[in-house]
Amino acid sequence: MGERPQALARKAIAGASALAALPLLLGLPAPAAPAKPAAAVQPAASAKPTLKAIPIPTYQMEAITHTGLDIKPMGGANMMRMMLGGAPAIGTTTNRTLELRLESPRVVANPTAEHRIPAGLGMGAALPLKTLTLEKGEPPNFKEMELVEGDGRLLLFRGCAESAGADQPEIVSLRGWTEEQKRQAQAAIQALGALPWTVDGSGTSGSWPNSDQAPPVPAQGSLVGSHGVVSTFAPEIRFQVEASHDFLAPLTLTTAAAGGARRLSWQAVPTALGYQATATGAGQREGDMVMWTSSEAPRNDSWVPSDLRAADAARLVQRQVLLPPERTSCAISAQAMAAMRGAMVTVTAYGDTLKLSGPQGAPAWQLSLERRSSTTRPVGEGMEGLDGAGAAGSTPEQPKQRGFNPLRLF
Repeated sequence: MGERPQALARKAIAGASALAALPLLLGLPAPAAPAKPAAAVQPAASAKPTLKAIPIPTYQMEAITHTGLDIKPMGGANMMRMMLGGAPAIGTTTNRTLELRLESPRVVANPTAEHRIPAGLGMGAALPLKTLTLEKGEPPNFKEMELVEGDGRLLLFRGCAESAGADQPEIVSLRGWTEEQKRQAQAAIQALGALPWTVDGSGTSGSWPNSDQAPPVPAQGSLVGSHGVVSTFAPEIRFQVEASHDFLAPLTLTTAAAGGARRLSWQAVPTALGYQATATGAGQREGDMVMWTSSEAPRNDSWVPSDLRAADAARLVQRQVLLPPERTSCAISAQAMAAMRGAMVTVTAYGDTLKLSGPQGAPAWQLSLERRSSTTRPVGEGMEGLDGAGAAGSTPEQPKQRGFNPLRLF
């Protein structure tokens, strides 16, 4: 299964798996055992989940700047190993990444596509897009999810105060799932692959990077200039990127002890619409996991869309989901720090998304350019030494205890 059906299938899974898996993913308590187990995990007999056809060609770009620990190569397994007490193999890096995806409802023989780029990007004249065709009626292919019993608690902290409020932490038990509930949760996920999926229409997609050998984006590479996306399955897409929608500047995070709390400071990122900070680590008690966020909103209202626009960001700042663009500091509360044996902290700056459409009277197309800048580093006792060259050659430890792994859903 390629990029286009995979992206669409994820949206479908989000609704279908909520019956069983998402209560854990979202930190909700285990559901009460249903009176009719089969009805709780099986969709209605007439339900036929459908991957909707792309109505017009769309081009999605993600321009991401990252500094600090290079966690992308770690993968879900190493991230969870760290949160469960082990030490991952990590290093430090500063990089820019670019992800491109062209999707069209049209199918042609031997499709080809490329993104012609400005010289300032420093990556040659064009980036080749790897193409894939999806035929009507072709079912998606889901990766089987590993559901392992959790034996602990999820402790949730929020806000930038150095002392947490009296209502914190919010504690969600990861225990208490009966064998039948766990069986039903696993069956609900496995059943997705066996459902009578249909595809509304055929289509073709093209993506970059298309291999592990794809060249990196130069540290000073710029998107500013004229772009053209040329393919045999979509109209030509020509557009201009101004400096206001270039890669965001890198974030530099510094931390300092403030009693038992931990102060986070960063420099302002020009053109950023707002910031959000998060921290995750193993709890002091075996099996516990601790999460902290700078958002003051309840956890179910703390999500930030990847295609953020200025008006949406202003509303999120007002609701205290995002820190305002002039804000350059926050604190992990003393209570959150005391609850963790060490944590990974990430601060993300969100930029305005460039959205364009084809000119009137010409074949229709849509384009979006999403921009983020983030930095990641360890904090807490025994973790600071990982934020340096010595960490690159460290040997991973085996996890002390396994738990539910939400990162293996896809």
